[in-house]
Amino acid sequence: MRVEPFDTQRHMEFTRRATFVAGGVSCLFVGVGYRLWDLQVARHDEFRAQADENQFNTRLIAPLRGDIYDRYGNVVANNVPDFRVLVIPERTDNLRDTLVRLAAVMPLEAEQIDRILNKAKRQRSFLPILVKDKLDWETYASVNFHSTEMRGVVSEIGASRAYAEDAGAAFVVGYVGSATADDITRKREAADTDEAAEKAELLYRQPGYKVGKSGLERTLDDRLQGDPGSVRVQVNAHGRVIETYKDNAQPPSQGTAIGLTIDKDLQAKTLEVLASNYGEYPDEALGPHPLSASAVVLDIITGDVIVMASTPAFDPNVFSRGIETKLWRELNESPLKPLLNKPVQGTYPPGSTFKLLTAIAAQEQGIDPSTTVYCNGTYRFGGRDFTCWKKEGHGRLDMEGSIKHSCDVYYWHLATQLGIDQIAEVAQRYGLGQTYDLGIGAEAEGIVPSQAWKRAYYRNDPPNQTWFPGETLSVAIGQGAVTASPLQLAVMSARIATHKAVTPRLVRAIGGSLVPEPLFEELPGDPQNVKVVQDGMNAVVNEWGTAARSSLLPDFKMAGKTGTSQVVGLRRDPVTGRRLKNEEIPWQFRDHALFVAFAPYENPRYACSVVVEHGGSGSKAAGPRARDIMRAVLEKDPSNYDKHQFWKGQQDLTEVAMLGGAR
Repeated sequence: MRVEPFDTQRHMEFTRRATFVAGGVSCLFVGVGYRLWDLQVARHDEFRAQADENQFNTRLIAPLRGDIYDRYGNVVANNVPDFRVLVIPERTDNLRDTLVRLAAVMPLEAEQIDRILNKAKRQRSFLPILVKDKLDWETYASVNFHSTEMRGVVSEIGASRAYAEDAGAAFVVGYVGSATADDITRKREAADTDEAAEKAELLYRQPGYKVGKSGLERTLDDRLQGDPGSVRVQVNAHGRVIETYKDNAQPPSQGTAIGLTIDKDLQAKTLEVLASNYGEYPDEALGPHPLSASAVVLDIITGDVIVMASTPAFDPNVFSRGIETKLWRELNESPLKPLLNKPVQGTYPPGSTFKLLTAIAAQEQGIDPSTTVYCNGTYRFGGRDFTCWKKEGHGRLDMEGSIKHSCDVYYWHLATQLGIDQIAEVAQRYGLGQTYDLGIGAEAEGIVPSQAWKRAYYRNDPPNQTWFPGETLSVAIGQGAVTASPLQLAVMSARIATHKAVTPRLVRAIGGSLVPEPLFEELPGDPQNVKVVQDGMNAVVNEWGTAARSSLLPDFKMAGKTGTSQVVGLRRDPVTGRRLKNEEIPWQFRDHALFVAFAPYENPRYACSVVVEHGGSGSKAAGPRARDIMRAVLEKDPSNYDKHQFWKGQQDLTEVAMLGGAR
């Protein structure tokens, strides 16, 4: 047997390799051991917390929106039980088949089914999808009865927004609706931290959660929303809830209550008056009694908007429930514009109501109000005859008489002595051409024409930049380019009644605390100039002026001014050339009827404006409505309790109403 000699060199190479391998393995085990120690011992608390976060989540509980009350604590908007049906796609055998079976039990259109199916594709299958809310009890009970036949269908009772149908305050309060992607984006951007943004988005995406879409519901949405509650839940790896821990739940906090300046009863009364037939001529194309009208009543001491009514009105509950496409189209296409907030968004030539401002401007330019002008029915200017509304003329009139009889010739005479800028300055001072930030959406500024306005308006048309004297004649009687909203006209009347910068407001209390009443400053100018106008307005109503039929005597003395503004020029029969009466032309071409007033005359407290679109004469269509509205307002005034019992027993108006429900 042959023995190989020992290879010392080779043995040493093997030993080194073994040493390196053993060392590497040892380092590996040391590294793994250290890592295990780091994860399980050194960083145990950190990873335990992360594991808990994966296992336990916090779910938000939607809060109730704050209630909205009128000035005396009557509910205008609150929360009511909401019967709703949801579906959880994961639990259904076939989502489409389940929805088809559900449609046999409750109203569910094909487009709604498609919407739910599309939403199910975009979110996790175990998350519920709202099928329909605000169900009546019979439908809700029927769904519950058949729920065992429809896997994945869940019925629950939540809360939804409800508006008092008799409040007629849709344009003031507004309405709520489901949050859109834009709503979520705005909310995230307004959040202070990423955590707050995430929390807001989770809340907005909850089935059935609503946010303010218009009016004060939108403007005061942050206050009305309240603070969501929370509950801790255990979930599995897929995020599905396994168990809910109610012991640690944080209840939600209801949103802040808001008290309005609006009087719910007077609002309803005003809508009734506006919609009543006061002898208007119908239009066959619009039905037996087409009417589009608005009214505003202000407390001129506090600026409170007591009434802000627009007709035809709409029911905000249909928006909260989810308006149907057909109804939405009808509301948008109606010539009566029920979705337009006419008191603040409607603008009209103020007609003869503007003569009050022209009279003040004339006095400030040194024209003596006792100076008389003779009216024979026409006024010649620039080679053209302008015809007064009373074609046989008014005879000789001073300023008070011109207001009483609304003489056009008198104001055309004043216009030739005034510049447009002097008239514009007075108009703006008394409330026209400006907005008041009431919080209910876009307010129309209207137009107060001046030389600067015309230059800006026609900036691309140099030949028409000059203001012509003939244009001042039109503006002086409230025609031409000048326009105003009913709210502005009510403010104008309030400022004339007080000679103070009365500014309207809609919110009277927040969270049970009354908002301090403002103090209005005196307006520039001599109060005596305004006194002449006040006396003229008194004569209009109480001394056989143009609104004698609107007098409240002997109970109250109201001062007012009629206005009739043309929509189109003179209309004549194309065959005979005879001038057509207002009722003989299509409704949309008829004159607007206006009326402004304040009362009581001796100690003014309330101011009002009424506009009846295409109503014809202000003395016939607007004045009588203002009379009945102001009678209701004055009879409800606490100072008249002993004399008039019309409202007594409904609520004690001598006490300050605090929020918390109707008394």
